Amino acid sequence: LTEEDFQQIKSKGFNSVRIPFGYWIVTGPSNGDVYVGPALEFLDRALGFCKTLGLQVLLDLHGAPGGESGETPCGREMKDWRWEQWRLDESLEALKVIATRYKGHPSVSGIAVCNEPSEKVPADVLCQFYDQAIQAIRSCGMGPEEV
Repeated sequence: LTEEDFQQIKSKGFNSVRIPFGYWIVTGPSNGDVYVGPALEFLDRALGFCKTLGLQVLLDLHGAPGGESGETPCGREMKDWRWEQWRLDESLEALKVIATRYKGHPSVSGIAVCNEPSEKVPADVLCQFYDQAIQAIRSCGMGPEEV
C-alpha cells in the first residue's frame, strides 16, 4: 500500500480503513508456517499515512497462528483443519504486541481479535478467547476509550 492509496480512500469520502494482517507480521512465523516476518514496519507505515490523512483504523488479526479456520481468508486453506490447531495462546501474544506498539496511536480505533472463526470452534472456547483477548489488550494499556 502506498500513501496515494490512502489519499484516494480519503478523497472518496471515507474516514476509516480496515487493515488485515497475519500473526507472522507481528511475531514471525512459527510451527513451520511458511510465511515471512516479522514485518511490523509495513503496519507502521500504513498507520503513519492514516495519521497524516486523519483516517481511523481497525487493525484486524486476519490470520491467527494455526488458523481460526481452515479457509483461505485466514492465510491458509486446509480441508482437514481442526479447531484445536488454532494456537490461541500465540494469538494472544500477537495481540499484546499490537496493543503495546499502537496504544495511544491517534488513528487506531479498534482491534479485531480474529477473522471469521470457524463454526467448528466451540462457542465456549471462542467466548473464552474473546474475553482473554480483551484482557490482553487492556493489560497493555489500551483502554475502552481507545479501542
